[in-house]
Amino acid sequence: MRYAISYVSSVNSNLTEDDILKVLKYTRNWNNEHGITGILLYSDGNFFQVLEGEKEILKSLLSRIIKDKRHTNVMVIFEKEGSETKFDDYQSDFISLDTRFQSENIEMYLSQIEKLNPKIQSSVRYILNNFAEGIK
Repeated sequence: MRYAISYVSSVNSNLTEDDILKVLKYTRNWNNEHGITGILLYSDGNFFQVLEGEKEILKSLLSRIIKDKRHTNVMVIFEKEGSETKFDDYQSDFISLDTRFQSENIEMYLSQIEKLNPKIQSSVRYILNNFAEGIK
């Protein structure tokens, strides 16, 4: 059974930009290797993540995320079962005003949200738009 989880969290203030970039790269690789789709975005001291995959794997992963000292204030937006994958693969990005962020990516992330259950689209869209505020 496919499962989906979304959360936001604050980044531990001791993490450097290099640490965050390593988290994004590691997460993308690990999730792709384990059949997990979704997105992980970092902006202004916060992570936003949507995960899709096998329920047991995601529940275990969320438990590890909550205990991970690189995160604080983990707030789960939703957890729900689903029958199909909504995201094509797993992406991670560093959303900021500098050149690392490609502004066209925000449109891709917003289009991915349209594939989610309509009951949760508005919440995820709201959070994503706040992450990208000032970039468009």
